[in-house]
Amino acid sequence: MPILVGHRGAPLRRTENTVPSLLLAAEQGADAVEFDVRGSADGHPILLHDRTLQRFWNDPRTPGEADLAEIRALRTEVAGERIPTLAEAAATVPVRLVVDNKNPELVPVVAAELRAAGALERSCFIGEPEVLTVVREHQPEAEIVLSWVGPDLPPSALLDTVRPQALNLRWDSLTEESVKRAADLGLRMWTYCVDDAEEAVRALAWGIDAVISNDLPAVTPVLAGAGA
Repeated sequence: MPILVGHRGAPLRRTENTVPSLLLAAEQGADAVEFDVRGSADGHPILLHDRTLQRFWNDPRTPGEADLAEIRALRTEVAGERIPTLAEAAATVPVRLVVDNKNPELVPVVAAELRAAGALERSCFIGEPEVLTVVREHQPEAEIVLSWVGPDLPPSALLDTVRPQALNLRWDSLTEESVKRAADLGLRMWTYCVDDAEEAVRALAWGIDAVISNDLPAVTPVLAGAGA
């Protein structure tokens, strides 16, 4: 049975990359939650996907233009939703953490905060080569999932540098042959985002190792049935 990963939590029902969204994903059966990390002006890792705070938080600045106190003051219209720190998410969310760090300069502090929260051993690192290259240098034993736009696999030189345990290819460009080629290289295959039952059935047939989804209730019955 593939690992089921909530994409930024449960974004169809709670604001993405917030603690309520991550906790809801866990309640909906996710084995892990994926979230994005950026840095505040004063160097604190926070959960945010976009380059600016505009979407959801109605602030045109980048997170690097606002200090942590200003960022934590931002709210949506839904009670309890705000931008969390990485430390808060790591200490609160009980399932496996899939960390997409957008800033290579944050790699050491991200690892330090996960370690301080007792969450480093249940964390893996996903994302782009520029950041994951630094992760591998800083954390030789880290579990790394290298994101790529398929169907072609990353070049061998990049694989030798990053040394990922798994690849993460977009579902809309993934092929069954891509999965087979990755397996031949000893690499597990993740994919994003699988959001309906029909897609989940095909992912199972292809032998996908982890499914990242925005709509966990839509795909959980298919994956749970496979496990049974």
